[in-house]
Amino acid sequence: LRSLAGGPWIRIRRLGVVAMLVARGHFQLTSVGSADALPVQALASRLEHIRRSPALSVFLPSDLRIGKLGLLADTCAGEPCSDSGAVSGPTDEPCAEPPRETWRLAFEARGSREMQRMLEALDDAGRVALARELRGRIRDAVLSPHANHVVQKCIEVLPPAGSKFIIDELTRDSLPHFARHKFGCRVVQRMLEHSLPEQVSDLVETLMPSIFTLARHAYGNYVVQCIISHCQAEHRRCILDTLQKGIVLVCKDHYGSSVIRAILASGMSVETALLASAIVKAPGLVQDLSQSRHGHMIIKLVVDLLEVPARRALIDDLEETEGLCASRYGRNVLQRLGLNSSKRLVPCAIHAGA
Repeated sequence: LRSLAGGPWIRIRRLGVVAMLVARGHFQLTSVGSADALPVQALASRLEHIRRSPALSVFLPSDLRIGKLGLLADTCAGEPCSDSGAVSGPTDEPCAEPPRETWRLAFEARGSREMQRMLEALDDAGRVALARELRGRIRDAVLSPHANHVVQKCIEVLPPAGSKFIIDELTRDSLPHFARHKFGCRVVQRMLEHSLPEQVSDLVETLMPSIFTLARHAYGNYVVQCIISHCQAEHRRCILDTLQKGIVLVCKDHYGSSVIRAILASGMSVETALLASAIVKAPGLVQDLSQSRHGHMIIKLVVDLLEVPARRALIDDLEETEGLCASRYGRNVLQRLGLNSSKRLVPCAIHAGA
C-alpha cells in the first residue's frame, strides 16, 4: 500500500489488484499487533468508499465495481465485514480469480513497473496467478514497449513450468519474427537464459534456419550471441559452420561483426580457433577488415588467438598491404602485431604521402 504512487486512477486500479491478491490468499493475514500484519480493514474501507463514488468506481476491476466487496470477507476472513469494512481472521475457503482487467496494467508505463514489483514480492503461487492474466495476450505483450518488461520478469521469476505458456504462445507464431523485433529480442534472450535445457534446445532448433539472417540483423544479432552462450555443443558447432560458410559477409556486416567478436572473445578454445582460422584463410578478408572501424577489432582478437607460425604468416601478408599505415585502424592492427617501430611505419607513411 505504501507503494501506491501515481495519479488517482492508477492508485485505484492498483488498490483493486492488491485486494484481489488478498482475496486469493497470497498475503498471509496475521493479528493486528504483528509487525507484518496487512491493513485489511483500511483496505476494505478505502475500496468501499471508492465503490460508492460514480467518478472513482469506474477505475475498479469489475468484480469490485459491481458490489462484490464482500469477496474480501468471504475468502480472507472467518467473520463478515462490519459497516466500516473490517476483516478479521484467516479462512481456508477457496479463493476467487484475479480481476480480468489486471492484465491491462502491463501495457501502461506505471502499471508495468508496478506489476514487476509485485512479481518480485509475491510467492510462487502468487506469481503464477498474476502471470496467468497475460495468457493469450503474450504476443501483444512482447511487442509492447511496456508489457514486454512484465513478460521478461515473468520468465525470470517464475518456475520453468509456470512460464511454459509463454514459450508455447511465442513458438506457435513465428519465433524468428520476435527475435528480430526491438522488444521481442529481449524476451527471446530471457527464455534462452532461464528455460530448462530441453526448452532451450527446442528454441534453438526453431531459430536455427534463420541464424545467418539473425546474425546480421540489428536486434537478431543479440539473440545469436545469447544462443551461443547457452546452447548445447552440437548446436554451437552448427552455428559456427553456418557462419564460416558466409564468413566474409558476416565479418563485413556492422551487426554480424558483433557476433564474430563475441565468439572470439568468449574463451571457447575450439570454437574460437576454428573461426580465427576461417577469417585468416578467406582471401583478402584480413586486409579489408584491418582498415575498417569494426573489422579491425576482429583482427586484433584474431591476432591474440594465433599461434606463432600463423602470426608470422599474417605479418608477412600485412606488410605487403598498401595504405595500411595510412589508416588509423590499420596502424592499430600493426601495433598489436608488434610492428610499431619506426623502420616499419615510416616507409609506409612516406609512401602514403607520396
